Amino acid sequence: MELIKNQRINNILGSVDIDINSNMVWDVISSPGILKKCHPFCKDNVVLNWCGVGSEDVIHYYNGLTLNRYCTKWESGKGFELLIGNNTYATAKVTWKITPLNSNRSNLSIHIEVFSDIALKKFYLPLRILIKYLYFLPNMKKYIQSVVLGVKYYIESNASVKKNQFGYNKMFSTK
Repeated sequence: MELIKNQRINNILGSVDIDINSNMVWDVISSPGILKKCHPFCKDNVVLNWCGVGSEDVIHYYNGLTLNRYCTKWESGKGFELLIGNNTYATAKVTWKITPLNSNRSNLSIHIEVFSDIALKKFYLPLRILIKYLYFLPNMKKYIQSVVLGVKYYIESNASVKKNQFGYNKMFSTK
């Protein structure tokens, strides 16, 4: 997957405090195929290779969208960085980060650097700008907050999330 340099970047952040220590959060988020259990828009999470830099998996969303994830940075116990996109180009760089708050509480943040010109390239530029601000970025913000809430729910309840558990998102799911 290629990262095209000099792209316009839109930053999106999802963050949640979790009532468990940071080591246990790490054990969950670094597990292969975990998205199937904690991601409310993930129909399947196919692992190609996992655990460290070079890890790869594929997310199959409920609406038929398929995205590949490729790990470019891995810090055990702290987080990792991924490129996400199709097999050819990255549409985003995503950083998962764990911050210990105390011995029994942690913060999980997911920071997305979205390359919207790549993600929305099929649209003409004037239309792309409208779509980006009125549809794409607001839905991406809702998306990432649903993902961090899914991780929190899974860790704190030890139960898998359900489809659209934190709200429907038309970019990634079906009703």
